[in-house]
Amino acid sequence: MSKLLRSIMISATIWLCSGVGTAVAGPFEGQTINYQYYFPNLTIPYASAENGNYLVNSGIEISNVVDGYGAIDFSGDGFVVSFTNDSSFSSATFNGFVVSDILSTIDSFTSFNLVANTGVLGTPILNFDENNLYVNWQGLNFGRGDLIFTVNTDNFINPIPEPEIHAMLIVGFGLIGYTVRRRKIIS
Repeated sequence: MSKLLRSIMISATIWLCSGVGTAVAGPFEGQTINYQYYFPNLTIPYASAENGNYLVNSGIEISNVVDGYGAIDFSGDGFVVSFTNDSSFSSATFNGFVVSDILSTIDSFTSFNLVANTGVLGTPILNFDENNLYVNWQGLNFGRGDLIFTVNTDNFINPIPEPEIHAMLIVGFGLIGYTVRRRKIIS
């Protein structure tokens, strides 16, 4: 019975891990983006932020969102803003940041969404055009927590497993079943 249980565990592990090979890098991976914080409007860059160009890789790209209050990590098809302190954003025409594709190497942005928010009381105003993402949190309070944003582009499509992967899984399960049955008959 323990051999049957072991075979089932191996089969379940293979099944659960079968989707691992379908991961695809998102639109930001390996690209250079520009981060610019603006306050009190979109024409005045704010000096107490880590403004500049960043190569998106496996680490945190921006360690100072604004005034030392948080960090931004880009990965895959989005980014996470993590706040480390409590404070509030002043009410102004624009109090937020812009992420830009300054080298025109990322396909045009087609959507920009906030999918999770544990860091800001309220919802920031989001806008985008083909090369820029705008996050404006004028007048909102924030605390320790994260905001998770997703971005889609013209050519980024979520991967779908190929039929060959499913065929290989079915054959594998068949072979495991055959082995278990054969061992029962021999015993």
